[in-house]
Amino acid sequence: MEKYTPMMQQYLEVKKNYQDALVFYRLGDFYEMFFDDAKIASSELDLVLTGRNAGVKERVPMCGVPFHAVTGYIQRLVQKGYKVAIVEQMEDPALAKGLVRRDVIKVVTPGTVIDELFDERSSIYLAAVVDIQYALVLSVCEMSTGETKLLRIPRNALRLQQTLLKNNIREMVVKEGFDEKLIRAVRDLSAVAISYCSEDQIAEEYLPLCEALRELPEREAYGIMLNYLTETQKRMMRHLQPVEIENENDVLYMDFSTQQNLELVTPLRTQSKSETLWSFLDHCQSAMGSRLLKKWIERPLVDRKKIAFRQDRIEYLMQNFMVREDLKDLLGGIYDLERLIARVAYGSANAIDCQRLQKTIAQIPQMLALFEGAPVFQEYAGIDCCRELNDLLEGAFVETPPVSVKEGGMFAEGFSAQLDEYRSIQKDGKNWILQQENKEKERTGIKTLKIGYNRVFGYYIEVSKGAAAQVKEEYGYVRKQTLTNAERYITQELKEREDAILHAQERAVRLESELFANLLEQIRSYLPKLQKLSMMLAHLDVFRSLAALCSDYGYVRPQFTEDELEIVEGRHPILERVSGHQYVANSLHMDKNSQILIITGPNMGGKSTYMRQAALIILMAQMGCFVPAKSCRMPVFDKIFTRIGASDDILSGQSTFMVEMTEANNALSLATDRSLILFDEIGRGTSTYDGMALAQAMIEYIAVCIHAKTLFSTHYHELTALDESLPAVSNVHVEVHEENDDITLLYRVKKGKADRSYGINVARLAHLPEAVLDRAKELLRELESKKRVVQQSLGIVEMVKAPVKEQAILDQLEQVDVNQLTPMMALQMIMDLQQQLKEKK
Repeated sequence: MEKYTPMMQQYLEVKKNYQDALVFYRLGDFYEMFFDDAKIASSELDLVLTGRNAGVKERVPMCGVPFHAVTGYIQRLVQKGYKVAIVEQMEDPALAKGLVRRDVIKVVTPGTVIDELFDERSSIYLAAVVDIQYALVLSVCEMSTGETKLLRIPRNALRLQQTLLKNNIREMVVKEGFDEKLIRAVRDLSAVAISYCSEDQIAEEYLPLCEALRELPEREAYGIMLNYLTETQKRMMRHLQPVEIENENDVLYMDFSTQQNLELVTPLRTQSKSETLWSFLDHCQSAMGSRLLKKWIERPLVDRKKIAFRQDRIEYLMQNFMVREDLKDLLGGIYDLERLIARVAYGSANAIDCQRLQKTIAQIPQMLALFEGAPVFQEYAGIDCCRELNDLLEGAFVETPPVSVKEGGMFAEGFSAQLDEYRSIQKDGKNWILQQENKEKERTGIKTLKIGYNRVFGYYIEVSKGAAAQVKEEYGYVRKQTLTNAERYITQELKEREDAILHAQERAVRLESELFANLLEQIRSYLPKLQKLSMMLAHLDVFRSLAALCSDYGYVRPQFTEDELEIVEGRHPILERVSGHQYVANSLHMDKNSQILIITGPNMGGKSTYMRQAALIILMAQMGCFVPAKSCRMPVFDKIFTRIGASDDILSGQSTFMVEMTEANNALSLATDRSLILFDEIGRGTSTYDGMALAQAMIEYIAVCIHAKTLFSTHYHELTALDESLPAVSNVHVEVHEENDDITLLYRVKKGKADRSYGINVARLAHLPEAVLDRAKELLRELESKKRVVQQSLGIVEMVKAPVKEQAILDQLEQVDVNQLTPMMALQMIMDLQQQLKEKK
C-alpha cells in the first residue's frame, strides 16, 4: 500500500470492501477500473486494456468508460451476472483539502437493477432465502417497482430451481452457512447470482410494510432482503410496497417446464422469434400494462368471482367501442408510472421523469370520466387523482429540460423568484457593465474610462495615465494596479456586481438542485396514492388490450361448470393468426364419463396443436380473458401439467427419456381430479415395449387413482384398446385423406381411433428416397404380422394413488437436521406440518 500513489491507495482502500464486485472508480469524465477488474471488464466489454503509473515499477492494468455512457456498460456486465460498485466524489473538489474523498454510492447487482434495466417490459427479481429445515421461505422483491412478496416452498433443490426460474429471480441472498447442496443446485442454473447477508433485523421505518408477516422465518427472510438492499443501494427504499404473502393454491399451478412447453412468455427455442401467448395478447399502451399482463398469464386465477370480475370489465369495453378507443388514446399519453414512482422514491429521478409523472396524472381525470355510470368500474370512482401534485408540477419545468440535474436550466421562469433573479443577473450582466461604463464616464467626465475584466482582478475601471489626475476621492475608486500607460481601479459597487455576475451561474445551479430535492420530497408524500393510481392504470391498460383483441377476433366469454369441459370449434389463438392457410377449428368434450382422451394420427397431423390449443384456451379463460371458440364451458382447473416436445436437459445432463419421466412423475404426484394433464407421446424415449408398458400404466393410474382430465397423444395404436376396459378412456384421431400412397393432412379431430400411423406416408411428403420408402413398407408388413396386442389387465382396479401429502411430510421430516432447529423452530415446524395434514382432509 505504501508504494502506491495516494489516489491508488484510496482506490485499494475502497476495493478492499467490495471484493465480489467490479469497482467503477470515477476520475474526471471517466469511470476507471484497475488490476483484475480492468482485465475482466476489458474482456467482457471489448475495451482496450492499458496501464497507469501508480508509484510502483510495474504499470497497473487499467481500462475505462465515459461517465455519460456508463449505463449501457453496467447493463451488459449485470446481465452476465457481475456486480458493479460505483465510486463517486463525496465532496466538492473546490472545497477539498488534498485528495478528493471518494466512496461507493451504490452497488448494482443482477437482482437490484433499476435504471440499468435492459427491457422496460421485463421484471427482474431478487430473493432472500431462509432454510427452516423442512421448507424454504423466500422474500422476493422487484426493485424497479417496489413489488414485494413472500413464498414458502418445499425444501427441495429441484423445487428451488423451478421457483427461481418461474419468477425470473436473478439473485439469491442467503446467510453464511446456507446448505451447500442447495447452493450448488442454484449455481447449476448459471442465470442466478448468489450473494450473502447476515443481518436480518427489520429497521423501524419498514415495519408498517411487513405487518402481514407473523412467523419468525418470514420476518427473517424479509429482514435479510431489506438489509441487503440497504447495503447495496446505500439509501432507504421508500418505494417498497407492503409485502404480500403468495399462496400457491390461490392461482393455477404450473411448473416451469409447463410454462416453457406452452410458450407462455418465452419461446421454446431461445433464439427463436416465434410468438408467445404474452407477445400475442400484449397490445398494452404502457410497459406497466405489459408487465401486469405477463403476471396474469403466469398466474391464472382459480377463484370464479375474481375471474368474473375481470370478464365483466373486458365485456364492458368490448361492448363500448368509443369508450375503448378514447381510453386507448389517453393511455397512449401516459408513461410508466410504476417506475417513475420508484425513481422518485429512490432519488434517481430527473426533471424529465417529473414532467412525465405530471403528464401521466393529468390524463387520469379524463380516463375516469369515461367510466361514469359504469357499475363494473365503480371501484375507481372515489380514487384520489393527485390534482394538487399535478398543479405543483404543471409548468414547473422548461419544455425540454436537461437529463442531468447537476447542469441546471430545468425550472421554468416564474417557478422561483430567487432563481429568476440569478438568471436575470447572468443575462443582464454584460448590459449592466456597458451601462455602468457610460454612467461612470458621465459622472467623472473622463472620456477614456473603460471597464475591463481579467481572471486575476476580476472587473476593474481603467483610466489612461493622462486622465488619472481627474480621479477624485469622492468617486470611491480604489487603485488596484498601475500600468505603464494606465491606472486600474475597483469600486465597492463594481465588486458587488462582479460577485453577483460571476457567482450567479453557480448559485443558480445550486439553488435548482435544492429546489429539485424539495420538489422530490413533496412528490414522495404522494407515493401511496401514486402507487394506487399506477395499479389502476396498469389494470385499465390490460382490460383495454384484451377487450380490443377479443372484439377484433370474435372471442367468446367462457362459462364455468362443475366438471364438464366442452370447447366448440376451438382455435389455437396464435396459429390461427399466423398460419398462411385457413385454420381448422376443433371441438373438445370431456366429462366424468370421458376423462382421458387418447389421440392418435400421423406426425404433423395436428395432435400437439390440439393439445396446446386446449391448454391455452383454459389458461386464457382462467386469466379472465375471452377465448377463441364458438362456445366454451369448462370447470376451473387447479393445476396444468404438460409433457410436450423432446429435448434433452443438457444443463443437468439428463436424457430426453429422463426429462420425460421426471415431468411425468411431477404430474402423477401432484395432479388432482381438478387438474389438466397433457402427455404428448410419452415413452418414445425408450424401446417400443418399454414405452408402451409405461404409457399404458400411466393411463391406468390416471383413470383409476387421479381422475384428472388428460389428453394423451400416442403412436402406440395398441393403447386405443384401453377404452374397452377403462370407461373413462375415449379415443379421438386426427383425420387424414388417403389416395394411393399419398396423404392429405386435414387437421380435423374426430371421434374414434386412427387406422394406422401413416409414418411412411409422411416420410413420402418429406421426399425420402423411393428405395428407402419401398423397403420400409416391406418391413412394416412383416412386423404387422407379428403385432402385439395391449394387455387388458384386470389388476388395474387395485391401483392405489400414492399418498402424496403424507409422503411429502415424511420427506420434509427426513431432511430436518435436528441439531439446526431451535425449540421455537421445532414448535413452528409441528404446527406447519399439522396444517398441511388438515388441508389434505
